[in-house]
Amino acid sequence: MTPERFRVAPHERMNPLWVALERHMQQSLAELRALNDTSLPPERTEHIRGRIAQLKALLALADESKPPPT
Repeated sequence: MTPERFRVAPHERMNPLWVALERHMQQSLAELRALNDTSLPPERTEHIRGRIAQLKALLALADESKPPPT
């Protein structure tokens, strides 16, 4: 039995908490992408890419058009 994936329901997307979290995650994502574009050691780049992937997965919870990455 496959567990149901967590989703942010349409009415929850207007909740002030989700709006604030989404804004924070978008800002963090932009900062991490800019940092990833700099010259860093491979281990640091891997860490940043992992954080970017996690933020994108969280943001995708509210996106109806595509499922979050597995």
